[in-house]
Amino acid sequence: MPFELGLAVAWAKIARPTHRWFVLEEIPHRLTKSLSDLNGTDPHIHRGNADGVLKALLNALYRNAKSPGFPELETIYRDLTAAAAKFRSDNKGSSLFEAQAFKWLVVAAQSSALKRIAASTLRGSA
Repeated sequence: MPFELGLAVAWAKIARPTHRWFVLEEIPHRLTKSLSDLNGTDPHIHRGNADGVLKALLNALYRNAKSPGFPELETIYRDLTAAAAKFRSDNKGSSLFEAQAFKWLVVAAQSSALKRIAASTLRGSA
């Protein structure tokens, strides 16, 4: 997705200096080979698996005090995986990359996050 990454970088540099962007990559050192213009940027390596992506996101977004921890993200991911399977079953195997599915999954993820983070906050204050 070099084009989309280029848009994010351009937006951050020109239109909105407060806009933050991150690079997530499956394989270490591949960034310099595929996108030499971003040489000097430290990508967050995820190693091509869900746990790696969650850890990369936690590292990228570590500054936000309200961010969920790994256990909450892992639970939200499981909830979203189940929601995706249900959507595909209910919609006769429709692709998850269509607008309707994406919107439905965003709502499911938001609902799960609110529920899981609220539960985590309650446990932490008890």
